[in-house]
This record gives sequence, C-alpha cells and structure tokens, in this order.
Amino acid sequence: MALQVFRTKRSQDWLLLVLAVALFAAPWALGFAGDRRPAWNACVVAVLLAYLACASLSEFKAWEEWVTLALGAWLVAAPWALGFAADIRAAQTHWILGALTMLVSLWAEWAFRHARLGPPAA
Repeated sequence: MALQVFRTKRSQDWLLLVLAVALFAAPWALGFAGDRRPAWNACVVAVLLAYLACASLSEFKAWEEWVTLALGAWLVAAPWALGFAADIRAAQTHWILGALTMLVSLWAEWAFRHARLGPPAA
C-alpha cells in the first residue's frame, strides 16, 4: 500500500513540476514579460514550486503539500494583491495555474490521508 501512495504521489509531483515549468515560461509565451510584477511573481513562484516538486519526488514530507497549496492560493490572489488584475493575460495565467496547483496539492494531501488510513475493514 505504501508503494501505491508513493506512485500516486510521484505523479502529482510530476504534475506540479509541469505546472511550474508552464508558469515560468508563461510571461514570454503569453507576452507579459514586459510587466515586471506578474513576470517576477510567476518566475519566483515557479522556482519555488519546482523546488518543492523535486524535493517531494526525492522524499515525501506532508508539509510540502500545504506550502504548495499556499503558493497556489497566492497565485490566485496575486493579480489583486500586486495590482495587475487589469492585465487579463497575466491575471488569467495566475488564476488558472494557481487553481490547478491548489487542486493537485489537495489531491496529493487527500490521497496521502486516505492511503494512510488504509482500506475499510470488512
């Protein structure tokens, strides 16, 4: 059973790594690299997400999922907090990738909690 959790967890960490790469590339791919606030925010959060995904791939720690969830929430709030909500490409990128990051983090935490409890007793 622990091996199954590890396999599932690895797929979630790989998804987070893909989201981090997408977030890092987004300012150039979507044309908002000239605006420093969303571009820097995207790059910094992408590096943090990539670090957490890689760290989690090597050794699982439950706190990493909560930090990843917080980073996803920050991505959703950042357009308003940093004042670039009017830049629709940058804002939508942050909202979508933030929501996806939160979903993957919650999925990983849910899978970890339910696998730890084990199957229901017959």
